Amino acid sequence: MTTAPAAAGTPGAVRARRLPPGWRKAALSVHVIASVGWVGVHGSLLTLAALGWATGSAATREAVYGAAGLLSGLLILPLSLTALASGLILSLGTPWGLFRHYWVAVKLGLTALLVAGSNLSIGPAVRALGADPAAAGAVDRVSALGALSVSFTVLLATVLLSTVKPFGRIPRRPARQGPRR
Repeated sequence: MTTAPAAAGTPGAVRARRLPPGWRKAALSVHVIASVGWVGVHGSLLTLAALGWATGSAATREAVYGAAGLLSGLLILPLSLTALASGLILSLGTPWGLFRHYWVAVKLGLTALLVAGSNLSIGPAVRALGADPAAAGAVDRVSALGALSVSFTVLLATVLLSTVKPFGRIPRRPARQGPRR
């Protein structure tokens, strides 16, 4: 990473560190792959949960909830943490910054909520359905379906934030000029 003097008007200030182009491309590739994988896993889990809710066959319900539990247990944690970590690296190592643009700040907040919700609530609920589908009641199945619908929608919103980049820049506070007398 390199540092460079800030723009004119801020003598002595140092601009944020930047990732070299090769590292930036690598981090961006990792971020896109993890994020797309995370969206795909949630879309698959939503599809499986909908099928498990709609089917009348106990065998089909057992198979789809078992597959959902397996997907959840294997992929949600590594994909969500990789997407969050690579997003932080990109925001801190590129001109976008962590709190320079509203879309980055909003996406960070949504991603942090999704990481927590996916790993602490939704994932365990899906794995519980997969472990014993016969014991899961209608409320458990509908609850999982609803939670997955919300999380999938929020993940799609983060994709839109990344591509549309709405809301503009966050206004900077003027620097203090020293003690007032």
